[in-house]
Amino acid sequence: MAASLTRLIRTLPLPLFGSAATAASFTLAKSRALPRLLGWALPAGVGALWFVWPAVDDEWKMSMGLKADPEAALKAVEEKEAKAAAKIAPVELSSEAMEKVESAYKADEVVETEEDKLMAKGAATGDFTYLESQWEEFNEKA
Repeated sequence: MAASLTRLIRTLPLPLFGSAATAASFTLAKSRALPRLLGWALPAGVGALWFVWPAVDDEWKMSMGLKADPEAALKAVEEKEAKAAAKIAPVELSSEAMEKVESAYKADEVVETEEDKLMAKGAATGDFTYLESQWEEFNEKA
């Protein structure tokens, strides 16, 4: 029974080799050359990864633990900031400091210069000859 099973497996047809026996003898002959080619295993592996690694999906890399999840890192930073903000006590300001804070966005009183008056007049009338004269002066200096 065992002999007939072995004979059946050896005569099993395989593409390119004809039978399983031929494929086994071919594999055995090629495996004898393996020790002298073993030195090329690391460079060949590095070369293969050089081309394949960029094509691998980032989600897969993160699921395998080969790449850090940027969203998880961002969440951790936000949680730290929230905890730090919760620990900070509110600052009590004097009334003078509070007035300065409330008026900080207000600009100082604007004093119109002669140039500002000419620009406003030109904008109102649509006459910008003043700018043309400035441009001519600039061109002469350049």
